[in-house]
Amino acid sequence: MARFLADFGLRFGAFDFAVTADDAWWFLECNPNGQWAWLQAAAGLPITNAIADLLANGASHHD
Repeated sequence: MARFLADFGLRFGAFDFAVTADDAWWFLECNPNGQWAWLQAAAGLPITNAIADLLANGASHHD
């Protein structure tokens, strides 16, 4: 996924996959403005802060 983002000049992308009944993963798309707010609460992660950091500073504190 990191290479995909770099190849397209993106700093963020919400990747969509489908998983078949036999556990085969299929790539569907990458949304450069995908929905992620629901994931922040579900995972308990500071995603908003990380994206704001990235936009303001060009890099995350976790790089």
